[in-house]
Amino acid sequence: MGIKQRGSVMRIHKVTYNLLFIIKETFRNRITLLLLLLIPAIFYFIAFYTTSDIPILIKIASAPKEAVILMKPKDLGLIYIGLAAAGFITSFLALNIMQKNTQASKRQKLCGYSAIELSLTKLVFVISVVVVLGVYTGGLGLMLMTPKHFSGVILGYVLCGFVYGSFGLFIGAIFKKELEGILVIVLLANLDIGWLQNPIYYSAAPSKFIIRLLPGFNPSQVAVISSFSDYSISSQVIYSLIYGSVFLILSMIILGIRMKTYGSAITHLDSPDKQDNNISD
Repeated sequence: MGIKQRGSVMRIHKVTYNLLFIIKETFRNRITLLLLLLIPAIFYFIAFYTTSDIPILIKIASAPKEAVILMKPKDLGLIYIGLAAAGFITSFLALNIMQKNTQASKRQKLCGYSAIELSLTKLVFVISVVVVLGVYTGGLGLMLMTPKHFSGVILGYVLCGFVYGSFGLFIGAIFKKELEGILVIVLLANLDIGWLQNPIYYSAAPSKFIIRLLPGFNPSQVAVISSFSDYSISSQVIYSLIYGSVFLILSMIILGIRMKTYGSAITHLDSPDKQDNNISD
């Protein structure tokens, strides 16, 4: 085995070990894991028993010429409740691993981990959570409604998790304290997916371009279009991937700078013997 191959194997081993460490660190509290499973179910339960079954005409923002479709407010509410659950949970977990895992990352930096390996581990963890949570949330929704294209709805949930998970990593890289990060995530998720993206509010909004710029617009359109129509969702999927990738790249750059700065500071520290000599002099 060549030197390059050994280096690749060692890097994969480091990433795998660090990924297992993050999973154990995140889910070692069983109450946290239980809440992650219960929150989407509770959201669905509330929406199912508090929204109307009377069909109404709704405009879909990304459909050709904002097509009007007859749908039940209950079905529409269930879609957006699933999106809100997927977006909020993934962004919170991403914020958590970016902030609380900082001290462990610093120790791993001293043990030979590179910034790329640490960043790659966080990326793999977030993507795994996004996929699992998207499928789980979509599966719960399927028990309460019958969308036209179930796979498209699942894709919308996954993309929403990807965009908001990347946003959570970005916020976690910017804010060092957890409170500020949680406030930003909760306020944006509630304002974006929970309110403005819903066609009932969007159709009457005077400044629709602002709503289109928010993170939840394209993922929510993927889910809604797939659930109630046969229109294409390709452009919304591409825009969602671009939107989430921008946040993801920015968060990885900031993390790399932090780890590099920390590593440089460590290399410039004097050894204990040298410090003693300086004191004696």
